[in-house]
Amino acid sequence: MDIFLLAALTCLVIVTIGNVVNRTLRLPWMFSVVVLGLVLSTLGLFETTMASANFRFLAQLGMLFFLFTLGLDLELTQIRKLGAYIVGGNILLTLTEGLVLALFVYFAFPQFVQHSFVVALIAGVAFGTVGEVVLLAILKEFGLERTRFGQLALGIGVFDDMFEILTLALIIALPAFLAGGATADVWQESALLVATLLGLIVGTLALTRLGPLSRRLLQRVPQDSFVMPFTIFMIAFAFIYAGSRQFENLGVVAAIFSGIAVKQLLPEKALAHYKKPIFFVGNIFLGPFFFLSLGGRMSFGALLTYPGLVLAIMAIALGVRMTLSYALFHKLLGKRESLALGVGLTSKFSMSVVSENLLFTAGLIAQPLYSTMMAAFILLKPIVAGVFSHEVARLQSRSVETAAPVPGPGQPVGVAVESDGVR
Repeated sequence: MDIFLLAALTCLVIVTIGNVVNRTLRLPWMFSVVVLGLVLSTLGLFETTMASANFRFLAQLGMLFFLFTLGLDLELTQIRKLGAYIVGGNILLTLTEGLVLALFVYFAFPQFVQHSFVVALIAGVAFGTVGEVVLLAILKEFGLERTRFGQLALGIGVFDDMFEILTLALIIALPAFLAGGATADVWQESALLVATLLGLIVGTLALTRLGPLSRRLLQRVPQDSFVMPFTIFMIAFAFIYAGSRQFENLGVVAAIFSGIAVKQLLPEKALAHYKKPIFFVGNIFLGPFFFLSLGGRMSFGALLTYPGLVLAIMAIALGVRMTLSYALFHKLLGKRESLALGVGLTSKFSMSVVSENLLFTAGLIAQPLYSTMMAAFILLKPIVAGVFSHEVARLQSRSVETAAPVPGPGQPVGVAVESDGVR
């Protein structure tokens, strides 16, 4: 079967080109796979394979398990501790960037968003969310993840994950409203969707409350017992089924909540023991099929036709983030440091690409906009990683603020960092 040849070729690209790109440009291997998908699509190679039901199923599983692993990484305890600087800063940054992008696309390319400002706004907000993985890697490399600067960057990224879940839910509900208007059937379908989403949230919170009891019971089970991994997959599959039973796309939100639930229910040692195998299945085995599908849906012709749109999206993202970061945080961090934070907070990917993919799959955004946004994701990464790394290295060399947490409004600056600060 050609799908095995495609898988082998993908792995070859990852361990060769992907490795070089990762070491030189600090780009995750996923970007190499997205570009490979674009190249294969442009050359007309593996068209039948990538259009097959088997490939689509593996790509769907890859997306669900990718989001499941993101749920495992969500730090609810940290989100509860976040101050107004982080909450307010994140909401203002994301909504402003999304609004500016929406206004630009709606007035310059209305045909790409069905002449709907609502679609443009949701696409812009989805693009505006932060991918904190790169930030964490760079801050850890220089030992600044516990500083005021590091906590602020990571705190905004962590809180942003909850914002992304809300965006996904809006994307799932949007087609019904646009297609049916304010009819009784649409309202009934929307009420069912909201009820399903609330059910997932309530279920997650209920399992969180049962966490202490569950952890005590599971601590009696040997760590290498088959009970643990099957418990993890049972929870994941149950959540995904509950979410996708009525609304297929709601499975992506359910996958995130399943990761959160697993993290709350399992003993810490058991979770740490099985986390690497889970990431192997989700990111290494299934992940490439998902990222190949993202690249395969891009249009090289659209990139050649609209290069200015790619540059405009990048300029808006960087400009808005740097301007607002300076306005919000220059007194707290310093002028240059606040601008560096703005560059770092332009880091994207993770759930952002899932959101744009769902918008394109639903026919809400056109292929040129999807392609240019994906290209902007890829091109922004080395810029953000390079500039942010340079500024973080400069901060480390000055040894500034190595133990100060993010103060809330009215709090004095310079309080010692808590031992369980943002990681």
